[in-house]
Amino acid sequence: MPSLLISGPGMGKSSLVRGLAAADGVLCKTVLGSLREPSDFAGLPVVREHGVTLEAPAWAKELVAGGGGYLFLDELTTSPPAVQAAMLAVALDLTVGDVQLPKGTRVIAGANPPDCAAGGYELEAPLANRFCHVEFTPSVDEWLDGMATGWGAPPASRAVATDEQRVALVRSSITGFVQRNPDALDAFPSSAAQTGGAWPSRRTWSMLAAVLPHLREDDNAAINTAVFGLIGEGAGVEFLEWRRSADLPDPVAVVENPDSAFDWQSRPDLVWAVLSGVTAWAVGRGTVEAWRSAWGPLIAAAEAGAPDVAGAAARTLAKARPAKATVPASARRFAPMLTAAGLMEAAA
Repeated sequence: MPSLLISGPGMGKSSLVRGLAAADGVLCKTVLGSLREPSDFAGLPVVREHGVTLEAPAWAKELVAGGGGYLFLDELTTSPPAVQAAMLAVALDLTVGDVQLPKGTRVIAGANPPDCAAGGYELEAPLANRFCHVEFTPSVDEWLDGMATGWGAPPASRAVATDEQRVALVRSSITGFVQRNPDALDAFPSSAAQTGGAWPSRRTWSMLAAVLPHLREDDNAAINTAVFGLIGEGAGVEFLEWRRSADLPDPVAVVENPDSAFDWQSRPDLVWAVLSGVTAWAVGRGTVEAWRSAWGPLIAAAEAGAPDVAGAAARTLAKARPAKATVPASARRFAPMLTAAGLMEAAA
């Protein structure tokens, strides 16, 4: 996930990134946007026999040759708007001109707040919305450790392995919150200063859904960093509070015991979140058995008095039907709705 380290000058952002690269045994290329032209990121047009190509700069070719590594976009808030625009494809799509950087390339940017950057600019909204914004202020103890080790011992990763269950549970919490608070899906800030920070958009919600499954449930500091860094503090506080109070069940438990694992007479947003989690789990598994078993909670919800919510989930589940899978006979109550939506023939 592209990350932006924000701090005052001299906090050690560059040293941290170089230390991470050294610990991983990979290349680290530092690029300062203030010293570059847009063509250094978008590619320089070169006429060849077969047409015009966008030639990538040397730093991009070195990352390709090395199989990836760390790309550190330093002093981001001193990059002119035209250069920031050229960085858009680099930050999220790892594309430099006509060159695709290796999938394992990690993009990290560093920036001082515009008011203390030399010739600073506010971050343009499209670029700011591609990063997880992290306030970077090492403690005194961390600085002392860095001095003692020559900045060669960065902290160990706090990420954990994930699976379909964790992914589904996270997605259910996000979709449930947005279903209850639709204005939070795209909340473009009203001021230029705020657009240069973290704010909720369809992109950053999707980025958050990709990050949270890799964080331990008890690692509140990491969770807060990811949430606030991607969707901003305002929406982030509301989302975390909703997530805590919802206390959503494990999707697998709901699939195994649809009649007892959850109270289907709960608030519609909670029912929607649980059924979204079940659907996400089934799609993630990708098997006929998982897909057919996911209909159980939908039936239970419909019978308990939430047919509209269950019907919406049924449309989503039907669209994700694996080859040769058929809707269970017990789920035929959804047949008229699926037929009207043009899905019954595919799902039958």
